[in-house]
Amino acid sequence: MYHFLRALHRWAGLIGSLFLVLIAGTGFLLATKDTLGWVKPRTHQGTPLVRHDEIITVGRAVESAIALGIEEVQTIHDIERVDYRPDKNVFKIVSHRGYHEVQVDGSTGEVLSVAKRWDQLTEDVHDLRFFATWLRDWWLPVIAALLFTLGLTGVTIFFVPVVRRMRYRRRRARG
Repeated sequence: MYHFLRALHRWAGLIGSLFLVLIAGTGFLLATKDTLGWVKPRTHQGTPLVRHDEIITVGRAVESAIALGIEEVQTIHDIERVDYRPDKNVFKIVSHRGYHEVQVDGSTGEVLSVAKRWDQLTEDVHDLRFFATWLRDWWLPVIAALLFTLGLTGVTIFFVPVVRRMRYRRRRARG
């Protein structure tokens, strides 16, 4: 049984480590995305607000983004989400494809910046969606089970020799 656990541990470790390296690397980038400037574009400052009724509509912010003519942002269906940052008075329009982010002033509708969202790409690689959606849905749970197995077999492999030595010493001391 011990040799089977070692073989299982070896293969689970080999397969799991390939994904662990990928997940750890992208996880590091995601964890530090606010400190590393190239991973996520910084949020620009919009026009300071005096009253809440100065904020433009989401529709007007989207129109400003679409008017830029970016290939990945041609219609409302190309937009994954629109975020509003009240502290900066900025709308962030993020595309489904191409990882584009357009920042629009919340009062004037003026485009403040157009940048790539490398953190979105990193997140898609991190959860395997970048390669195929079925990988995230089906293979990621398999990887989780492999890593769980790796942990259990690792603990077992570590403690089996310890327990054997303890038993051997007890028998020798009695004997």
